Amino acid sequence: MLLLIFPVLVAGFVACHIHPIHSYKLHRYEGQYLYLKSAELGVKCFAIALLIAMAAHYWLPSSISLGCATISLTLSTLSAFTVEVLGADSVEAIKIARFFQLSALTFISSLIIKSWSHLSLWRRFGTWDAKIFVIGEILEDSPLDYLLFKLSLEKDKQVMLTMDDRKVYVGKVINLGEPSETSGMDQDISIIPLMSGYRNKDTLEVEFTTDYDEVEADIYLSLRQDSIVSATEFNFAAYQKWNPPQISPTLSQPVSDCQVTGG
Repeated sequence: MLLLIFPVLVAGFVACHIHPIHSYKLHRYEGQYLYLKSAELGVKCFAIALLIAMAAHYWLPSSISLGCATISLTLSTLSAFTVEVLGADSVEAIKIARFFQLSALTFISSLIIKSWSHLSLWRRFGTWDAKIFVIGEILEDSPLDYLLFKLSLEKDKQVMLTMDDRKVYVGKVINLGEPSETSGMDQDISIIPLMSGYRNKDTLEVEFTTDYDEVEADIYLSLRQDSIVSATEFNFAAYQKWNPPQISPTLSQPVSDCQVTGG
C-alpha cells in the first residue's frame, strides 16, 4: 500500500497542471502547500480509481471478443503476465498486478477530474472556453490586476500608467502574460501606447511629450507590473474637454490626475 503513495502524489501534481482552475493558481502553491494540494487531488484521483476498479470487477464482462481475438478484462490476466515476465509467485503477482492497475487508473482519474471541472465551468458560464472567467475570479483579490484585466477585455478602453521613474503611458492593454509554475500572469503586461510623457517632479502634473499616432508603425511596450505606481482608466472625453486644441494645441500641456479622470 505504501507503494501507492508515489503514484497518488504524482497524479495529484499532474491534476494541478491540467486542471482548468488550479493550473492558473499553481504559482501560489509553494513549499508544503503545493505538496498538500497535490496530495489532496491525488487522493481524489485514487478514490475515483478505486470506484472504477470495483465497477470493472463487478459489472464489466470477463472478456471481450473482437473478431477472432478475445481480450480478457480480469485482473488474473495481468497477474499471469506478471508471473511470466517477473517470475513472481501467484500471491505477489496479484499484488503487483493490482498495484499497476490502481496506478494506471489513478493517472487516468486526473483526466476525469479535469473533464468534470470543464463541465462544471460550462454549466456555470455557458461556454467551454471559460478561461477569461476563471482568470477574472483569480485576479479579483488584487485591485491593480483586476483593473488591468478588465481594461484588456474592453476594445475602447485605455489605461494610464504611472511608473516608478515618473514615466506615464496611455495605451491599450493587450496582454497580461501567461502563468507558470513559479510566476503568475501579473508579472509583465503589454500595451499598445497612444501617448507617453512624465510627471513633473514638483507639481506631479502629467506632461505628454509623445504621440504614437504620428508614427506609422505598430509599437508594443512590455512593462514590469511591479514598476507601476498607479493605474487608472484614461478618459478621453475629460482630456479633450480640459485640453481643447485652441487652448492647448500640443501634447506638452500639463494635465493633472483629476483632469484626466474627470475627478
